[in-house]
Amino acid sequence: MRGTALRLGLQVADAVARSLPRGAAYALADLGGRTWYRLAAVRRALVTENMARLAATTGRPTSDRAVRRMAERAFMNHARYWLEMLRSPYYRAEDIPQIVHVDDWQRWEPVLRGGAVIALPHLGNFEPYGHFIVQHGLHAVAPVEETDPPELFDFLRARRASGKVDVVPLSRATRPMLTALRGGGLVALIADRDLTTEGVPVTMFGHPTTLPAGPATLALRTDRPLMMARVLRTAPERFSVRAELVDAPRTGRIDQDVAALTTALAASFEAAIGEAPEQWWASFQPFWTDQRAAEPDA
Repeated sequence: MRGTALRLGLQVADAVARSLPRGAAYALADLGGRTWYRLAAVRRALVTENMARLAATTGRPTSDRAVRRMAERAFMNHARYWLEMLRSPYYRAEDIPQIVHVDDWQRWEPVLRGGAVIALPHLGNFEPYGHFIVQHGLHAVAPVEETDPPELFDFLRARRASGKVDVVPLSRATRPMLTALRGGGLVALIADRDLTTEGVPVTMFGHPTTLPAGPATLALRTDRPLMMARVLRTAPERFSVRAELVDAPRTGRIDQDVAALTTALAASFEAAIGEAPEQWWASFQPFWTDQRAAEPDA
């Protein structure tokens, strides 16, 4: 019964998001984000704390009022992400070049066609970039955390690049990722949050945390380049993609090389997030080591 109700609710949300004009859809998402900000006291406190840390290290105003405003915008941007998750499968192919702008695409396309590991932060919205990649004939594997209930996981998987990106459960992703990379394909990893808390120690925005070793390990194991890509929302249904190669000196010792490459990736993530902290929705979870003792409930 619960699964049936969830499927029905998702279908209704999908229909509403698809049918509304763009302006009305984004206005509704913003209203939802502001309402969520006011009602979710525990989550609001965490996001506000995280925005304060980001403001202090990126040269932004650090007054209570300014930080609270950053936190409210973070809730609004997160609501926009979910709206775009629903709307992006219905983007017309001819509109993708206007919706997604990729800096230096002519430079990066040959690199991607040779196979690469793409590490992305939870920033802006990477879903439209998946549509751009698919439209250019590139094959990508995207491991994702399995969600409960499974109806939600299936719903989200079907909408990622209209089902044309190979979305695989994280627990069973190793073989598909290696196969894709060795065949000249892409592996896209959302890699700015360590779900195990046993990853590589790094410092981001002045505080210690850990990042998953997976992106660096995959790149080194398959001898494929590691790239960082960030996708920022510049306007309703307009996104800007910037990519860069991530590298570090090699010693030949895999543990040291993974650590060095992950540290370099952390620096790339830090610069990308610093462009638009309010679009960083990893801020909705305990991100730094000192925050992980207790997760918020709402």
